[in-house]
Formats: sequence, C-alpha cells, structure tokens
Amino acid sequence: MTDPQPAELNPDDFARVIILVYGELENKTPFWCYTAVKPSQYQKFLDAQKEGALNLFEFQPFGEIIVSGEGNEPPEAVTLKVAEVYQTDPSTFFQPMDPMEEVEKKAKEADQKFRDKMVADLKKKSGEAE
Repeated sequence: MTDPQPAELNPDDFARVIILVYGELENKTPFWCYTAVKPSQYQKFLDAQKEGALNLFEFQPFGEIIVSGEGNEPPEAVTLKVAEVYQTDPSTFFQPMDPMEEVEKKAKEADQKFRDKMVADLKKKSGEAE
C-alpha cells in the first residue's frame, strides 16, 4: 500500500505570519495594528513597510488586518485573543524567528493531519466492509 499523498500544499491556505504594525493617525495619535500576512507576501510586506509604502486601507494583497486600536501598545487581552485565534503561544510574539521555517513546520503538521485522517478513514472503511 502506498502512502496517501495530499494535494500540493499552499502555505497561504493554512498559515499566516502575525505582525504588529505601529503608526500614526492623521491627527498624530499613535496606533497599533495586528496583521496576518500571507507567507507568499511576507517579503513584499516587509519591503513595502521599509519603503513607507504600506497602505493599511488596501491591505488585502498581503493578507488580513486582524484588529487595531489607538495607543502605543495593544492591550494584553487583545494580544492573548490574537494568539488564541491563530493557535499560537503568545510568549513567542515579538521574538526573533524565521517565518518561513515556521510555515514549513505548519506544512508538516498539516501533512501529518491529512495522513492520519486518511489512515483512520481507510481503517474505518475496511472495518465496515468486514
């Protein structure tokens, strides 16, 4: 029996790089904004941010805006909720990391879940046939 093979995994379908963006509103009030950047758009996002060309009003090509608010920092409750929704450990936020390495880990986890489901389905099916 050969291993079941998943369709080609596209990291944009199951992973996001969570980035906290800071800025100033037109009235000079500081704001923060949690964003979920598609892995395929990560470098373009960084380039746009570095060039000062990041437009949060037209963010869709990069991914999604999760939540934003006025102030210098997001409230801790917001950070904890973002971590919960995106199933990540909040203690890893703001730590140096390689996003593409993290995406690779997520891809392996998704692949393993697929394989486990296929095996369970095959076992169930063979049990029903007996």
